Amino acid sequence: MKKPPKSGVIIPWRLKFDLKMKLSLLFLITVSFIMQANSSYSQKTKISLDLGNATMEEVIDEIEANTEFKFIFNTKTVDLNRRVSINVRKATIKRVLEILFTNKDIVYAIEDRKILLKRKETTIGVLSAPSSNVNVKSIQFQLSGSISDSEGQPLPGASIVEKGTSNGTQSDFDGNYTMEVANGNAVLVVSYIGYATKEISLNGQSVLDIVLEESAAGLEEVVVVGYGTMKKADLTGSVSQVKTETLEAVPVYNMEQALKVGAAGVRVSQNSGTPGSRIEVRIRGGNSMIGDNQPLYVVDGFPVTGGIDFLNPSDIESVDILKDASATAIYGSRGANGVVIITSKRGAKGQDSKIEINSFFGNQEAINRYDLLDAQEYAIIANEWLKNEGLDPFFDPNTVVNPGTDWWDAVFRVAPVTNNTITFSGSSEKGRYSISGNYYDQEGIIENSGVVRGSVRLNLDQQLKSWLKMGVNLQLSRNEQNLVSVDNGNRGNSLLSAAASAPPTLPIYDENGLPTQIEQAYNFGSADMRNPIIWTLRKNQNFANSVLANTNLDIAFTPELSFKTLVGLQYQDGRNETFIPIIYGNDRGSASESNSYSNSFLTENVLTYSKVFNEKHSVNVIGGATYQTNISRNSGISVSGFANNVTENYELAAAESVGNPFSGYTDWTLASFLSRINYSFDGKYLFTASIRADGSSRFGDNHKWGYFPSGAIAWRISDEPFLKESEVVNNLKLRASYGITGNTALNPYQSLDRLGSVKYIYGNQTDVIGFVPSGISNSDLKWETTGQLDVGFDLNILNDRLRFVFDYYKKNTKDLLASVPLPPSVGFGSILRNLGEIQNSGIELSVDADILRGDFKWDISTQFSANKNEVMELAGDSDIFGAEQGAVWPSANIARVGEPLGAFYGLLEDGLDENGFIKYQDLSGPDGVPDGVVNALDRVILGSYHPDFIYGLTSNFSYKGIELNISLEGVQGNELFNATNGTHLNSFQRGNNQFRDILGNYWTEENPDPNAKYPKISSATQITVSDRFIEDASYLRIRSLRLAYNLPVQQIGLTGFDMAQIYLSGTNLFTFTSYTGLDPEANTRGTDSSNVADRLRFGHDQSSYPNAKIYAIGLKFRF
Repeated sequence: MKKPPKSGVIIPWRLKFDLKMKLSLLFLITVSFIMQANSSYSQKTKISLDLGNATMEEVIDEIEANTEFKFIFNTKTVDLNRRVSINVRKATIKRVLEILFTNKDIVYAIEDRKILLKRKETTIGVLSAPSSNVNVKSIQFQLSGSISDSEGQPLPGASIVEKGTSNGTQSDFDGNYTMEVANGNAVLVVSYIGYATKEISLNGQSVLDIVLEESAAGLEEVVVVGYGTMKKADLTGSVSQVKTETLEAVPVYNMEQALKVGAAGVRVSQNSGTPGSRIEVRIRGGNSMIGDNQPLYVVDGFPVTGGIDFLNPSDIESVDILKDASATAIYGSRGANGVVIITSKRGAKGQDSKIEINSFFGNQEAINRYDLLDAQEYAIIANEWLKNEGLDPFFDPNTVVNPGTDWWDAVFRVAPVTNNTITFSGSSEKGRYSISGNYYDQEGIIENSGVVRGSVRLNLDQQLKSWLKMGVNLQLSRNEQNLVSVDNGNRGNSLLSAAASAPPTLPIYDENGLPTQIEQAYNFGSADMRNPIIWTLRKNQNFANSVLANTNLDIAFTPELSFKTLVGLQYQDGRNETFIPIIYGNDRGSASESNSYSNSFLTENVLTYSKVFNEKHSVNVIGGATYQTNISRNSGISVSGFANNVTENYELAAAESVGNPFSGYTDWTLASFLSRINYSFDGKYLFTASIRADGSSRFGDNHKWGYFPSGAIAWRISDEPFLKESEVVNNLKLRASYGITGNTALNPYQSLDRLGSVKYIYGNQTDVIGFVPSGISNSDLKWETTGQLDVGFDLNILNDRLRFVFDYYKKNTKDLLASVPLPPSVGFGSILRNLGEIQNSGIELSVDADILRGDFKWDISTQFSANKNEVMELAGDSDIFGAEQGAVWPSANIARVGEPLGAFYGLLEDGLDENGFIKYQDLSGPDGVPDGVVNALDRVILGSYHPDFIYGLTSNFSYKGIELNISLEGVQGNELFNATNGTHLNSFQRGNNQFRDILGNYWTEENPDPNAKYPKISSATQITVSDRFIEDASYLRIRSLRLAYNLPVQQIGLTGFDMAQIYLSGTNLFTFTSYTGLDPEANTRGTDSSNVADRLRFGHDQSSYPNAKIYAIGLKFRF
């Protein structure tokens, strides 16, 4: 027998075999080393668990909370409601997973700190003994590929199923998959949570890489509701969400402005373009005549008192708007106007430390301007006025230098605006953090106006124990606002009215360099006029500091039972400073200072029980108590008679005269008990019921407590067998709810007898201080209550590409509070009573569409809302009139049964008489028939500030790194009272400059046209509230336009950067309207006053500060 060769002999085939062996050995050693390195954490980490009858979701949360492991799975694959009991001590993760998933259809894979759970793969060809009616296909085609999102990130755990079969698989950690299908013409159904499901035909391809697009359907999305969260799919109430990108799309100072176009049924209007001015938010119309109609704002769990202008929109993660009673009744007496739940940004689990910077700079200019007479045109009108007064002409138009002084340009400017935010966020093994700082600086487009805000936000979350979590939320803000008198001026007694009134024939400054005293220049000029420059020299500043802080503890007694307690504080202090300088020799100068302070303390304690029975019945019950107090104080003083301007308002003792100081104090307490139950059967039949009891110190002994119940049902029809397999309908849910909410609508102490101090000076010039009754008690005052019915549906079709949300609502607010006049013999002018009812009813429709998916994306979001407001009942059916405006205008608004609240009320014009003066229609007399006399009995309803409907549209385009966002808003069918025209289109009644439209359109003796647009140029021309000044204020506005480019940070070498974006934006670019005023959005008399006459003055536009167009450039990046 031949001996085997010695090892030193070289045999070619043996060499080749040894080389393969060595390379394979080297590969195995390397792989083993890598696997050992990667698995070292999983092998070394020991886990202790003691959970009885816990859900899989609770077990996974417990493991993630106490380790660095992160689970990746499809919620449709893993039954999160399955109950398990596990008791291990210092076990490896592999051992834990074996206990959880042995003999289950779930397999797991561990890669370092990531755990992938997926269903065991099934193939059709291996089924044994199939029944005769089962069509068994043989596997003939091998397929592989990857699943990723639109940015190229892999999607591990994505589901890939051959359509019409149970054959399927899931993608691995890297998004890769392999599977076998029946043939090369099979159709794959690919799905992943949060992404639109995709169906793809193979068409013979053996390698198929699939890109999924994010889904806006969001059925798994979590929505914040009162005292908890719910999946969007499980909602029974009407809740809208405003996306983060919507909030950040428009550069705004006030968070409320960012809610525009974001949700159906929400009308947001800015009463004035003044930076930092009042914003009016109405959800499904206004409910109260004297109470607050603004929604309740809940910021990180704290119901704030007042507005939210201390918030930075860039800090907000989500805004959830609760609209129907089912959603808002849990907030009881403060839920009638809707609830806006604002959640600020927080760190994410497993997130590395990140820094994000968002900065923009822009310029602003007025969206519109007055078209005024120039110098020669003014001279012509002035001469006409003098002629009609029987006086000689003053001007020779041929010698007047044109165009004269442009007073608009003298006070308006192109103004800068800048906003800078830096955010630090990240997480540790058991904690998360997010910290941000913001600086916002907006100069006004009118001289000496503007606002500055600096703010800091801190959010911390910490897992202290496996059963104990803690959260801290802090908002700090400092605001400074420069104000100038603009709104509600007339005849030249405010800056804008003065700029429109001033004769263009006069210079801005006189020969001494002082502002020209235009009121003294001509004998035909209005004595009310002032040089507009004077207003820019005055000082009116507001300073405000705000602190909002709360901390919460979340204790898990068992997997089903938890307790959350929250303690919070809101603190605000403000100061107003004014100074009127000495300009002319006879000026005395004056100053004032006032201070305000408020703090609100809150404690909330809520117990939550949540359990699933028999995998069909899901129950969630909460019960709790809250207690909130509020204290407010104010004080102030005014002085006059300074020797000079040196000390301004900083040395009030330098003034000659000191006015009476004032101070005030109020407090209130609200104690509440609340409960809610949510029940779901098989995920298809949903039921919600809640009740809240509120006790308020503001009411008398007879009605301190109010009770506010609600109930709602929903049916997810799309989960029924007859629709479940539909290729058209992806989601269909019907909803119905009814509930009662409330409104205190009452200032503290209004139910009690009240005294006020008075000072009286007797003949010996001594001051005597005393107290006199200032208000009469009414212990029977009770809560305003709003009962609201809501019926709606949610519908998603065409693979969730088209999504509809529709609601019909009807809400009646009863026991309205208002002041009722008393006979003089009583000794009091009025008493507060519950006296009426208001109804708001309407429809809301939201439509969202993903028009294009792929490299080029296009999606559209639209909202449509129609609300009808009607006064149903008033005490004795008596009309209530809005307040007059001094000697300028009588009352222009009315509350009348059968009409919208605050409808416009006045005379109808009937052309001009033979002398060129306005005639009015004689419509009624004391007996209800015309009597030949025009007076208050002839006034009729002229229109309403409340629109027929409002609408909005947002369109988003993107192609690779380029994004284009367009936002439109519109209001249709509302009117405004254009009071500005009462000064500047009054036929030169008091010598003020006029709008150019008057030229060639006024009555003259030479052309006595009774149908002339404007009456005779004369001081005898009289005007009043009439249809002349009520205008259609419908408009369509391009609210924002934003073009952005996302830099390819990796390709251009910006290593370490997650993203970088540069963008251009425009705000309020174009407005399409027939309204002749500066801005159809104006509402200069808007107020939160508790005086019903003041509150009724809806829709007035009197020399309003115009809104601004903004052109901005911005940069946003994160690393």
